[in-house]
Amino acid sequence: MAADSLSHLNDQFDGLIEALSPQARKQLAKQIAATLRKSQAQRIKANKNPDGSAYIPRKPQPGHIKRKLMFQKLIRSKWLKQQATPNAATVSFTPTISHIVRAHQYGLRGRLKGYIEVQYPQRELLGFTKEELAAVEELLLDWLNSSIR
Repeated sequence: MAADSLSHLNDQFDGLIEALSPQARKQLAKQIAATLRKSQAQRIKANKNPDGSAYIPRKPQPGHIKRKLMFQKLIRSKWLKQQATPNAATVSFTPTISHIVRAHQYGLRGRLKGYIEVQYPQRELLGFTKEELAAVEELLLDWLNSSIR
């Protein structure tokens, strides 16, 4: 999904970005990663999929306080990381919790407390929205415009 979503940006800006120095490309990637991390965290906090639909709510748990929103602690900088190199900008979860994220992202089966098997509904934690793609494109245009001058 991510490769398809960004392929048009890659086609449009590939030559211009390659003309930048590695240090300038890394700074650009750092800004892109920071922008994407912030918007991904806001979307996850609002419990929304990239298409704008709400997450499937969790099942009621007997004896537990009812909480409406899920994944509120996962968006902390301790777990949701951004990284930039001259060739890539990434936003990802740490390996410590990647199994939890993967189970929800793809709707996989998992085990609770080691023995209770659960089928998780698909909740896309990471993914691109149209607004994020437009923001990345705007950031690229601004960066290239300022570097040409």
